[in-house]
This record gives sequence, C-alpha cells and structure tokens, in this order.
Amino acid sequence: MKKALFLILITFSFITCNEGKELIDLQNETVIIDNNRYKQTETTNYSILDVQLIGNLLTIKISSSGCSGDSWKAVLIDANEILESDPVQRNIKVSLENTELCSAVLEREFIFNIKELKNGFSSVILNLEGWNTQINYN
Repeated sequence: MKKALFLILITFSFITCNEGKELIDLQNETVIIDNNRYKQTETTNYSILDVQLIGNLLTIKISSSGCSGDSWKAVLIDANEILESDPVQRNIKVSLENTELCSAVLEREFIFNIKELKNGFSSVILNLEGWNTQINYN
C-alpha cells in the first residue's frame, strides 16, 4: 500500500512539475528597454492580429509567412522614453526574427511579462506599433 501511494505521489509531482515548466516557457519572451534598438527595429515582416493584457502578461498574436512558426523568436522592445501625460505613456514594438522561407501565412502568440515597464507608476498607457488601440496597463 505504501509503495502504491509513493508511486502515485511521485507521478503527481512529475506531472505538476512539467505543467509548471510549460507555463514558465510560455511566459519567458524577452522585454528589452533600449532606445537605439527600438529605433533600429523593423516591423514590416508581420501583422498584429490581437493583443490581450491580463495582469503583467501581454499576449500578442502575430501573423507572418513561414513554414511552421516554431523557429520564430519575438522580443518586445520599449523606446526607453516615458511620455509625460496622465497616465504616462510608453512606446513599444515587437521585433520578430523569422528565417522561415515558406510562403504559408501562419499565426503565433507570444506572451511577455511586462512588469518592468510599469516602473513604479500605478497606470501606464502602452502604444504598440502596428496596433491601433492604446493598451491600458493598470
């Protein structure tokens, strides 16, 4: 009986650890605050289809050409400028690295933890290049 209980406990722990790891991987996209990189970033190789903000997690759904989208890498870049308004505003854009040479049009979501963009403010408006609606980050 003890062995069976032990095996069940080990199996449950393994499943729980794997589910947590997948969640962390999904939320581990990079956010960079750098004005020079912001200015140099091109945004012509994709289209933004949807944006969702839940808590500190910004989900951006992107469409681009490719074979599978599995090799795509996305970075959220902040211009490192706080626009003085009430609430303050920040300009951001996505840099998509897409080396796939297929002509199929694919979609993929990227999740960014944007907590560092709040920078002590209670509320920030995010202006995402390629998205026509401001994002209210409260």
